[in-house]
Amino acid sequence: MLRSVREERARHFKLALRITVPVLIFVLLLTYVFFFREEPFKIGTESILVFSGMVFVVVYFVFFALELSRKETLLDRTTESYHYDAFLERIYRYRPKTLAAIQIKNLNVINENFGVRRTDNILKRFVEVLDDAIVEQNIKDGYIGRKNGGEFLLALNDEPETVRKELERFCRTHTEIDGIEIDCAFAVIRNNIDDPDKAVEQLRDLLAQRESFDRALQTAKISDARSLSEEEQAVVDALERKDLEFHFRPLQNLKTGKKDIYEVAVKMRDASGNPIAPRDFLPIINRRDLGDVYDLLILERVLEDALLLDEELSLSFNLSPFSLRKEHFMEEFFQRIENSRITPRRLIVELYERQRHHRLEEYLERLKRIKRSGVRLCLDNFGSSNASMEYLRHFPFDMIRFDREYTFDVEAGKNLSILKSFINMAQEMGITTVAKWVDKKEKIHQLEELGVDYIQGFATGRVLKEEELIERYNPLRDNKES
Repeated sequence: MLRSVREERARHFKLALRITVPVLIFVLLLTYVFFFREEPFKIGTESILVFSGMVFVVVYFVFFALELSRKETLLDRTTESYHYDAFLERIYRYRPKTLAAIQIKNLNVINENFGVRRTDNILKRFVEVLDDAIVEQNIKDGYIGRKNGGEFLLALNDEPETVRKELERFCRTHTEIDGIEIDCAFAVIRNNIDDPDKAVEQLRDLLAQRESFDRALQTAKISDARSLSEEEQAVVDALERKDLEFHFRPLQNLKTGKKDIYEVAVKMRDASGNPIAPRDFLPIINRRDLGDVYDLLILERVLEDALLLDEELSLSFNLSPFSLRKEHFMEEFFQRIENSRITPRRLIVELYERQRHHRLEEYLERLKRIKRSGVRLCLDNFGSSNASMEYLRHFPFDMIRFDREYTFDVEAGKNLSILKSFINMAQEMGITTVAKWVDKKEKIHQLEELGVDYIQGFATGRVLKEEELIERYNPLRDNKES
C-alpha cells in the first residue's frame, strides 16, 4: 500500500473520531432526557426549538467535517500518490536527503491511442510499481507525489547515488506496464533543504534539459540544488547585463559554393566571463517566463551585426514559438527591424515545433505577418516529429533544415530514401533545403547529387566568433576573405 494511502486512511480515522464525539454526546444527552430524568419530559415549543437546534448543530458539524476532509485530502485523485501541495508540505517537514523527478515521456501518445480512462489506469499502476521498487530496494522514507500529467516527484531519505542507481534500473527494466510501452526519464538532486519548492522547479528544468538536449543520453547525473540556484541567478544576471556570446556557423550554398548564410549560436556568460550553455540556461529562461526578453535581446544583437556585414550575407537565428504567440513581442519585433534599416530578407527566423499548436490558425497568421514583412522562415529539425509535416502542410516556409538523424548517417537504413522524398517534396514546393551535421567532405558530393541546396557542419568550415565574422565580411574593409 502506498504511504500516501496509509496516511490518508489514518487521517480519515482521526476525522471519524472527531465526528463521533459530538454525536455520542448528543445521543447521551437524549438518553438522559428521555430515560433518566426524575420529571417526565414534556414536549413544548421551547423544548422542540432546543432539540431542533441541537440536531442542526450536530448534522451541520458532521457535514462540515466531511466536506473539509474532502477538500483537504492528501491524495492525487488519479494515482493516489500525494498531490503536489501535500508532497511539498512533507518535504518541508521531513527534509529528505534526496529529491528526484521521474516522467513518462510518451504519456501524450498513450492518451491519444488508448483514451483517458486507460491512461489514468496506467498512471496509477506506474505509481504502484514505482513504490514497490522503492520498498524492494529498502530505500528509506519514500514519498511519491504527482506534479501534473506523467510527471512524478520523489522525496527519499537515502543517498543520492543510491537513488540514481535505483531509478536508472527502474527505467531500464520497466519499459511496459499492463501491456503498454512506457518511456521514462528521471533527474536527481541533492542539497535541496534550503528551498524545496525551488528544488522541484530545478528538477523539472533538468527533465526539460534532458528532453531537449540529451536525447542520446542513457544515464542521468546527480545535480546539486545549491549549484543550480547559483546558476539560475547567474542566468538572470547575464540577461540583465545583456551578456551574450555569439558564434556563427557557416551554411554553404552548394550551387554557388559561397557561404552566404551564417547561423547564430548563443551562449551566456556569468559575471566571471565563463560561458553558460543553452542546455543550462534555456529551461531557466522558459520557466521564469523570460523567453520574450531573451529573444528580443538576440534580435537586437543580430540587427547590430547585420549592419556591419555585406548585404549579400544573411543571418539565421532561433526564436521561441512562445514569444511569437505574444502580441507585444510581435509589435516590438517589427518595430526594431523597421528602425534598423536592415533588408528583412537577410534575416532568417528558425522555428522548431514538436507538437501541433492547439490554436494553429492564430499562430499561422502571425507567421504570415512575418513572411509578408520579408523576413524568411526556416522550419528546423524537419522530420523529427509529426508536427513538422503538419506545419509544412499549412504554411509555405522559405527553408527547411533536416533533422540530424537523416544527414549525419545518410546511408543508414532507410534514411537515404526518406531524405530523397523530403528533398523532392521541397523542390516541388519551392522550399530551400538545408542538411546539417555534414562532417565529411565525401558527403558533400552525395548531398549535392540529391539536390540539397545548403549544407552545414564541420565540412563547411569552422565556427566564427563575432569579431571574426565582422572582420571577414565588413564591406568597409579592403581585404575581405571569401
